[in-house]
Amino acid sequence: MSLARKILEIKSLSQTICNISKNESTNTQIKVLYFVDEYSSISPQILISKLGIVKSNLALITKKMIREGLIESKKGLNDKRSIFYTITPKGKEQLDLYLSELNKLFKFEDVELEDNMDKVLEFLNKKV
Repeated sequence: MSLARKILEIKSLSQTICNISKNESTNTQIKVLYFVDEYSSISPQILISKLGIVKSNLALITKKMIREGLIESKKGLNDKRSIFYTITPKGKEQLDLYLSELNKLFKFEDVELEDNMDKVLEFLNKKV
């Protein structure tokens, strides 16, 4: 099996497995919560590149998430035109619940697999 085929299969299977959310958040909202939490304060441009979506879609998603109290929009300190998103306690709670459910699916401890996943993530983050 070629590397491209393996990547496509991993992408498809991981999306299926990650559809475990019992709350109202969509997959894209979970991804937004993850990256906002990971970066603690993230610009729309970085979110767009990480999620691979267009600006208008991000605007709709983040507007809804702000209304639901999952994230907050903050103005930049130096440039008031710039916007950054931060996660709220409610958003952090939803993300933690989702990650806890996901961790239950992967109960085994495999250090080699985790190391390899770290290498793949490092490679992919350089590409995005």
